[in-house]
Amino acid sequence: MLFQRIAAGDEAAFSDLVELYAPRLQAMASRITGSVAIADDLVQDTFLKVWLSRDQLPDITHPAAWIKKICFNSAINHVRRQTIHDKVIDGLQKDHNAIDTIEFRQLLAMVNTAVQQLPDKQREVYRLSREQGLSISQIAEHMHLAVSTVKNLMVMALRNIRGALQKGGYLLLLLHFFSQR
Repeated sequence: MLFQRIAAGDEAAFSDLVELYAPRLQAMASRITGSVAIADDLVQDTFLKVWLSRDQLPDITHPAAWIKKICFNSAINHVRRQTIHDKVIDGLQKDHNAIDTIEFRQLLAMVNTAVQQLPDKQREVYRLSREQGLSISQIAEHMHLAVSTVKNLMVMALRNIRGALQKGGYLLLLLHFFSQR
């Protein structure tokens, strides 16, 4: 009954769903990620996905399991991304001689130039994420944009930066360096 009301767009029913499932999802995501703050973001993203896909609820046999699976997959994906990020940082710290100082400064200059050439919103999303460490949902709130819009802007920004690095010959160097790990 609750899921049918949500599928029909009943915001009060959705609020009841959040109240009912959020603590369980938060506990699960916290165990997986090891962070309450990250878990909060993942749970919020989960409910956003549920609301945006509410029209699918009548076709889902076990909606509660579906919601849990969305949150679980988000948490696992976060841990995977964090693991890759940590390996890259460890690789840079362990083998700082692999890219000499001059080449590294040139690379940073090229990245900064590429960031400067991004369209305004892409540049702002990139900087809020990479320089201020804000999550996608925090950026969306800060910029008054939808989470999906922020994600799309970040993908486009990274694609543009990669393109600039590739034109400068640095992308292949970075890929070679990190494939050695």
